[in-house]
Amino acid sequence: MLLTGSVALVLSAPSAGAYGRTAQYQVAESINCDSTVPGACDQLGGQGGFWAWYEFDNNGTGSATGTGCGHVTGGGGPGLAGAGHENVDITGWHIGAPGPNDPPVSGVFYIDSDLTTFTGHGQPQTLPNQNVGDTGIPAVPGHYNVNLGPGIHINIRVTQIPNR
Repeated sequence: MLLTGSVALVLSAPSAGAYGRTAQYQVAESINCDSTVPGACDQLGGQGGFWAWYEFDNNGTGSATGTGCGHVTGGGGPGLAGAGHENVDITGWHIGAPGPNDPPVSGVFYIDSDLTTFTGHGQPQTLPNQNVGDTGIPAVPGHYNVNLGPGIHINIRVTQIPNR
């Protein structure tokens, strides 16, 4: 998910974990927007939230899982609200320079290729390259809190796993 707007960072010491022999980074991300100001949540895909976990492995692969829940206020129609889930098989990733809307850090995670399975509305669908590009996630271990306005909050935790 691409981070937009002004970014304020709060860093803390990383902690170690273990999800596999090739795991190099773990990321937890929470993006929530419950602002009732018209258009305030547009930059994040609308009112609701998205919660994800990523694992970036030292062999250039990884995995991610995410769940989102959208809310429609003042109308809408079928398929515009509710929950959805995705499982991502990351088949290529790298760390690159941050883009203009990214946090001011030395590098961010880019997904180069993936295979994503979507579930939630209708039959599951598996599609290639649905999450490619700049993730907006800092590749620097720490805890990042981003407040984009009243009711608009992003929380990211990046942990680098020591070499084993």
